[in-house]
Amino acid sequence: MKWTRWLCVFLVGLVAVQAAQAREGSRPFQVLNRIRAEYDDNIYQETEDKDSSFKLIEEVELRVNLSLDNTFVSLRYRPSFTYWDDRPSDKTDLNHDLDLVLNHQFSPRLGLSLVESLRRGELPELIDGNVVVREKDDFWYNTFNAAVVYRFRPQTQVEVAGRHALLRYDEEEVSKTEDFDIVVGGLTLRHQLVPETAVLGEFRAEQVEYEGPDRGSESLFAGAGVEQIFSPNLMGRARAGYQQKDFNSKEVGSQSVPYGDIALTFLPTPATRISVGAGYSMFETDLYPFASQDRTQIFGSLAYDITARIAFYLTGAYTISEYDSSQAIEKDMVKSGEDNFAQVSTRVTYQVNRSNWIEAGWQFVDFESGVRTVADEQYRANFQRNRVDIGWKTQF
Repeated sequence: MKWTRWLCVFLVGLVAVQAAQAREGSRPFQVLNRIRAEYDDNIYQETEDKDSSFKLIEEVELRVNLSLDNTFVSLRYRPSFTYWDDRPSDKTDLNHDLDLVLNHQFSPRLGLSLVESLRRGELPELIDGNVVVREKDDFWYNTFNAAVVYRFRPQTQVEVAGRHALLRYDEEEVSKTEDFDIVVGGLTLRHQLVPETAVLGEFRAEQVEYEGPDRGSESLFAGAGVEQIFSPNLMGRARAGYQQKDFNSKEVGSQSVPYGDIALTFLPTPATRISVGAGYSMFETDLYPFASQDRTQIFGSLAYDITARIAFYLTGAYTISEYDSSQAIEKDMVKSGEDNFAQVSTRVTYQVNRSNWIEAGWQFVDFESGVRTVADEQYRANFQRNRVDIGWKTQF
């Protein structure tokens, strides 16, 4: 693959630059290691007769950050190995995360940003970031983002951006309906009205294509937003607009709906950070034979430094995915319905010294599906899942 050759060239360059900077006394290279033991009470995400297992997880994270005159480059590679004590199908998983960031400032007015993210997963969890991955199969997921920002006035800038995302499953039976490509391009105009307030306008075009029966679509988005600093301790942003979605299948047709999102960040004390938000839009879907979903999501997070050494983190999200049978390419398969997904994670870390931390965490998932077949049978299973872990992180 071409990208692997470019990656090798890039890594050789990083080593050369690192060696030069090391001679000057700086250290752009960093290594982190995490090892933890975890108990998973529902490893196959089943409704009843759940299978549970202990597992050991070993992660190594390699980071390289280079700051040159007008260029910043960041590379992060994190392989993860999991050993399951009691999983009959397969005792081990090996996952890979690779992220590359390149920012370059051509002039005080013109800048370029490139972000590449590659994921290789085995028997994935329900959700990987913003990507829904429910099939029990190994997969490749990749996104590439590029943006050019031009500031033509001190208070006004325009951003032209593009994105390509793809998902590829290994198993042919899964890939022939669930593999997808998403291509997005758009323009955002941002103007700083006053130091505390900025307004923006956006226009985007999106194309989604799936393997197999044609569930693809083309969308146009037009909207506006505002970013506000209410006080040194409270910041917020809001965005709203309209989306026109034309489906490739003539039986599905087209649909127009509003979209929007809002988020607030509150810093009540120097040791506390609270974020909350919500959003609504039409979204791509992994649920065949539907060509789209209407997704509503609320989310929140809390970070609190209990002491100089002890930190507490809490995150949660609740997602409602609504499916309309009129947007199914095979209308004799399913009825309209909605899926409800709740996720809560909490973590406590204790910093033993400058380079070592002890961590403990809990993750809970509750998935309930209301989508049924035309014969009024459950289309996919409900489940709940708890995972509890304790581990050690060290930084070199």
